[in-house]
Amino acid sequence: MASYLKISRLREFLEEILKILYYYRGRVVFSFSGVALGILAIVIIITAIDGANRRAYEIFDRLGPDAIMVFSGGERQRSARERFDTLTVEDAAAMMNVEGMYDMVKVLATRGMNLAYQGRKWQTMVVGTTANYFDSMSWNLAEGSVFTERDANEAEPVCVIGYKVWVELFQGKSAVGKTIRVGRVPTRVLGVLEERGGSAGGPQVDDRLIMPITTVMGKIKNEKRYLTFVRLRTARDPDETIKDVKTLLALNHGYENADDYFTIRSSKDVLKFMSVITGSLFLFLGTAAVVALVVSGFVLANLFYITIQERRKDIGIRRAYGATRKGILLSFLVESVIITLLGGAAGLVLAFALGGTFEKLFKLPMVFSFKAVAFALLFSFATGVLAGLRPAFKASRIEPIEAIRG
Repeated sequence: MASYLKISRLREFLEEILKILYYYRGRVVFSFSGVALGILAIVIIITAIDGANRRAYEIFDRLGPDAIMVFSGGERQRSARERFDTLTVEDAAAMMNVEGMYDMVKVLATRGMNLAYQGRKWQTMVVGTTANYFDSMSWNLAEGSVFTERDANEAEPVCVIGYKVWVELFQGKSAVGKTIRVGRVPTRVLGVLEERGGSAGGPQVDDRLIMPITTVMGKIKNEKRYLTFVRLRTARDPDETIKDVKTLLALNHGYENADDYFTIRSSKDVLKFMSVITGSLFLFLGTAAVVALVVSGFVLANLFYITIQERRKDIGIRRAYGATRKGILLSFLVESVIITLLGGAAGLVLAFALGGTFEKLFKLPMVFSFKAVAFALLFSFATGVLAGLRPAFKASRIEPIEAIRG
């Protein structure tokens, strides 16, 4: 019997609160909209940071902790707008003699190459590389096979196409064995790479065509000396190996500082780069979230103060019929928390709905998890308590006789 009475009183308590919220529904919607925007920003922060971390570790795993990338061109060329071609075939051969080196992938890339197949055309990046490119980059095939050392030695006009190129030229049909035109060179397709998706801060990695480097040098780009970059793998500490590579390159070219003419990165730099992106996201969206929640909290508190003045007589009557100060305080707090929790729920729904837009905007996967939901509800609850606490105390201190007379 006692438990039934408690449940009955609780139901009446909640029904009364819901009636009040419905009566002041215009103010409720205005208040919870600000909370929804703040929660939206918080959820986007969490999901974007989780997505950035996932992408960073995916790239790190693919490159390997022992990977070093050496690119043509450095800061000096960028500032002076000089020719970027500094890394030579001779440099690549010399770097393999550096202590600890056990693998090398050479790359000569050219952008904006025109492809054609049966009246369909597409423009993409052509990557000329060595036969170990696919294993070294841990890039599997969706169909077909890769080119071999023999294909590279004989400069065969063969290629492996990225998933995006396959979609654009072949529109879902098999590409293996078909001949496409790369520039003016008829080229046989050996295979199609599996889809990897977008690249953070850059073009889609699936939009590329890969050929033997000798074919690109001799038939596509007519470049026999310079390379775009090389990917090295070392059995030593990468930082120590980078120092030796810089010394070698500076000695080969007579430079005082190799950093002026070459860009050298390790797989650790991927994690550093992604941390910069996540930091920027956190700063921008975090500021927006805090501002939105603070503003919505102030708006909610002010609306409650106004509501208290309008409900003074009602509060006085409730007190006269036995409502305690604690009951009045709890009633207003629950009203405030319900409003902010509704805002939090709306913010979560918006985040889920807009997730794809933010993925395109930041080129990062949005990873939704229980953590995002928990933080959203926690911030919503905290906003409701902090915004409603002082007005609730004020309402609980209203004397019934004065309120009724007023």
